[in-house]
Amino acid sequence: MKRCLAGGAQSPDSSGCIADHENRVTVKFCFSTSKVSAGAARAFEFEDCGLIIQAENTLFRVSRDFLALQSPVFKDMLLLPPPKPTDMIDGCPFVILPDRAEDVTVFLKALIYYDFFVPHPGHATLPVVVSVLRMSDKYQVDALRKRALLHLSSVFPTTLLQYDALEIDRPSVSELPLVLSLARDLSIDWILPLALYWRCADLSKNCHEPLQYLSTSEQSQLLTASWTLATALSSKILDFLWPTVVAGHERCSASRFAWRRVAERWRQDSMPLEIWDEGCWNMLSEVCHHCLRNMKNQEQSTRQAVWDDLPHVFGLRAWSELEKMKTEALE
Repeated sequence: MKRCLAGGAQSPDSSGCIADHENRVTVKFCFSTSKVSAGAARAFEFEDCGLIIQAENTLFRVSRDFLALQSPVFKDMLLLPPPKPTDMIDGCPFVILPDRAEDVTVFLKALIYYDFFVPHPGHATLPVVVSVLRMSDKYQVDALRKRALLHLSSVFPTTLLQYDALEIDRPSVSELPLVLSLARDLSIDWILPLALYWRCADLSKNCHEPLQYLSTSEQSQLLTASWTLATALSSKILDFLWPTVVAGHERCSASRFAWRRVAERWRQDSMPLEIWDEGCWNMLSEVCHHCLRNMKNQEQSTRQAVWDDLPHVFGLRAWSELEKMKTEALE
């Protein structure tokens, strides 16, 4: 009798493998308990549940009906006839998933424990968000996917106003590659400009940072963008310090020129959007209020222009298109 999964999946082969190419899922119903490593660590279990999942060397005992209710992929997967009693573990059928045990742990906790992965603006660490988003996209749990996208989008805003209002630390050196890989895989393009901008900030401090997660062309593009940010765009931000000749404002011009020379030395360690912050204005005490107001207006408009240009620097679509993608994904 032919056994198939819904959605065009293949029937089991002689080894018991089932490949669901549409959902990029490969599972195996194992027909011998000897295929489970004797040293497999047991994660959380529920005694009244009837499905055991194995991911890497970790086992999870969960409710098959609950998973089928949450995920159409699991629902289709579990339509197969149950194995013989002698082919089960603890009296339960089990499934081997190709995912990382850490991702499966986070995903199941997010499904089962209501307070583990709370909606934004509740707190969620970036590694948890990445795991939930990757797994919920793969197993088509739309509610969790949207929740994870909201969390991720709050860390990577699409406007300068939102960026300046961020109250969280930016992702660490180890977290950004995870985010960039996820964004590429799932086409979350609207977070890429800022994620790549922050990656360039890390490269400016450590030019030997590994970039194996990027293709050769992407590595070249990132290094070129990093150079552009540190040179042309940082210089552009500081243009408000170039003195303008205004009769009666010679003292202002001299002060601006002196601080331009100082600020030029900051370019090596600063990114354009951060090279001049609010506290720097206190150094221009010798500049009159009229000149200071004009300088602030110029600096603000230039920062906005640099922000608007970020997608172009990284070869991406304009912010307007990226924001449209974001809106559609979060609807």
